[in-house]
Amino acid sequence: MSRNILAPPLVYMSNNRRYRVNLIHEDFSDQHQAAQAAKKGNLPNAKQAYNERDLYGEEHNDEIDGDLSDIECHNSSFRLKMHVASAFYGGLIGFKGATKRRLEVETSTEIMIPPRVTDNGNTRRESNVIIKGKTRNAVATAKRKIDVLVASLRARMTATHFYGVALNHDDIRENFQELILSAELPSIDESLFQLDSSLHATFGACVLMDDVERNKAATILQSCREFLADVKTPFKVNVRGLEIMNDDPSAVRVLYAIIDSPDLQLFSDRCLQRFIESGFVRDAQREHVKLHMTLMNNLYKEVYAPDTSTKAITRTFDAREILKRWGNFDFGSAQCKEVVLCVIGSSRETKGSFYKISSTLKCE
Repeated sequence: MSRNILAPPLVYMSNNRRYRVNLIHEDFSDQHQAAQAAKKGNLPNAKQAYNERDLYGEEHNDEIDGDLSDIECHNSSFRLKMHVASAFYGGLIGFKGATKRRLEVETSTEIMIPPRVTDNGNTRRESNVIIKGKTRNAVATAKRKIDVLVASLRARMTATHFYGVALNHDDIRENFQELILSAELPSIDESLFQLDSSLHATFGACVLMDDVERNKAATILQSCREFLADVKTPFKVNVRGLEIMNDDPSAVRVLYAIIDSPDLQLFSDRCLQRFIESGFVRDAQREHVKLHMTLMNNLYKEVYAPDTSTKAITRTFDAREILKRWGNFDFGSAQCKEVVLCVIGSSRETKGSFYKISSTLKCE
């Protein structure tokens, strides 16, 4: 059975609420049709469409007031404008509109998704979805369902940003790459290595699909300043020893250096939970950050199928001799004075430079 079913991802909402995310989206249009037929009396034995239990009754009014204060009341109806990146509209609409219709039936609301707009030859969409309903509770329920659906869609996407600390310090550069390449080991070449200018430790990866989400992520990073109160800064980071991400040293995908920094570990764990609560993190199952500095990654290497121009499946590399000779390699120590939010992949655009930084939190 799929692990996504046995251990589904969690989405964290406000007020310490968590929801399991269903990564499989079914088309419930048949239930919708059955429900409509039953209402008309055409199918007396037809099953009613699924109706969710009202989780937002009178006893939850305080929670709604705090979390959904933007719901407006006008002419005895309720309306909420919520931000949803346009990249998620396809999943929100579903095949031939089935997902959108299902949400509307289940919550007794009307969900309006912005149409495409052409501006100077460029097609774009606004990022605000509007929910209308006859009751405040109906609008609140629809909002919660959309949040969970967006979280499940985000979990399938490739991360766009990471947050962590830069380790491209002169104190860390100990010519590790030159040592390995000089040994002329089979299947090891320069393309496997992380650039010295891009060395870093990642706390977590995010999927940020538009400027609104990127700005929110930057705000979240700045809010982590409060976690610096009881840790010693700048962070002292010791880098020593090698490990691999899998169990077979003869078929390795990622080889990394071990980071020892108790204060940075405590701070990064706190930051992780703050970002998980935001809903932007792909892997919401972790409780702790595995601090490491990636040195070699098979994804860095472009592997092409023989006699073709199409990219083939990326191979692993044999790290047994590397671990044997340099398993306890000492990379030195560094002082980290800031935490950065960076664009994944941007370091390869300009060789010799660090990743493009979207936001910086000073830790001095």
